[in-house]
Amino acid sequence: MPPSCSNPIVSAVRAQLPESARVLVALSGGADSVALLAAMVEAGMSVTAVHCNYHLRGDESNRDEQHARSVASRLGVELIVIDCDVDAFRDANPNNSVEMACRSLRYDAFRRLCDEHRIDYIAVGHHREDNRETMLLNLFRGSGLKGVGGMSPLRGNFVRPLLYNTRDQIVAYLKERGLDFVTDSSNLSCDYRRNAIRNAILPAVRGYFPSVDAGLDVSLEALSSQRRLLLSLVTRVRRDYVTADGSIDLHLLLSREECPRELLFELLNYPDYVGYTMSTVDAILRSADKSGLTFKASDEVGVRLERGRLIPLKEHIGFEPIIFDGFTSESRPGCFEVKRLSLAEFKPERGRPDVAYFDEDKLQTAAPLTLRAPLTGDRMTPYGMKGSRLLSDIFSDAKLPHDARAVHPVIVDSAGRVIWLPGLRASAQYAVTPSTRRILRVTYRTAT
Repeated sequence: MPPSCSNPIVSAVRAQLPESARVLVALSGGADSVALLAAMVEAGMSVTAVHCNYHLRGDESNRDEQHARSVASRLGVELIVIDCDVDAFRDANPNNSVEMACRSLRYDAFRRLCDEHRIDYIAVGHHREDNRETMLLNLFRGSGLKGVGGMSPLRGNFVRPLLYNTRDQIVAYLKERGLDFVTDSSNLSCDYRRNAIRNAILPAVRGYFPSVDAGLDVSLEALSSQRRLLLSLVTRVRRDYVTADGSIDLHLLLSREECPRELLFELLNYPDYVGYTMSTVDAILRSADKSGLTFKASDEVGVRLERGRLIPLKEHIGFEPIIFDGFTSESRPGCFEVKRLSLAEFKPERGRPDVAYFDEDKLQTAAPLTLRAPLTGDRMTPYGMKGSRLLSDIFSDAKLPHDARAVHPVIVDSAGRVIWLPGLRASAQYAVTPSTRRILRVTYRTAT
């Protein structure tokens, strides 16, 4: 395929993913996934495709698999086919709907393949219309700010490069490239709630509000921005109530805060929803003066109430995802990927200032980390050097333009100490040493 820097689909892929990334692409055979895979190949990325056959639609399911094989072969991409036994999964998990079972099987397969093939990202083909449907689906179910704010373009190692592209752009790209796609006949039925929103509810609403799609897009952006603001504020307040081991001082929170219920919900689910519901929060608050009670969000996540403190049931890992504080979504200079490494996997990459390695056990005592802009007087102790240096001097040595210095990302620990200037220097504060047991590899990738 010829290069197409101006094509919005290829541009979206290049903006979301570094060219060196190893990516697993979910390939259903539908328009979105075919366009996503083709755009990644066109962008020169290292990709592997995976197709999940749920065997729920007989010959049509087999047709989809064969089409996925054909697309992957034409694009020169390795395809992994996963056969999913939905009935067996639902027998073992009777509370799961067919949709939930398929999703669980799919995502479990993705994570397993990531480990087996050392994959950096899992790419899925959700687009703008999908995000509108997600917003409405969560609204109708009953949801808070995060749910009605729709999907995120990046969550963990799951990436949605086409989230801000339209279905029309996707189809136009496929037509331009001469690529076919299949249509899942179940998408035309309203038996599933998402399909009902797409096929019946939104078309009816457009009859009364012709600009509803644009209005939903504006609302999604506003709600997503407000969620980022809320997370930033919770990050600051969190330091008053959460100790290094992850315990929450419930009595102190209740004595100080005007909205303890809402704040406790955010603290328990920080920085992303892990399963604590408002009903669980209410149960905790009703029992605030008791001890020995356990409250669970899932089989793996829970807290125990002891003398006014909520203590994690399992060892707190300490490291929190990097919190972006002080940058708007428009001015944020990049994003970060965090990976745990064993000592056997630790192979430092020389000449990669966009990659830093930290001693996780040391870093645990200083979480969460914060991304902010440089402040006057900021200093750090660069790895491999004696003594501390002003950031302004480090910027000068690197011949960084003055207008870039004011917005260069600075990573600080909970005490405000600079531990990394992505792309320039890392601090010796949490460096890997011969006594290190667990290692964190953090990669900074500049937005394009």
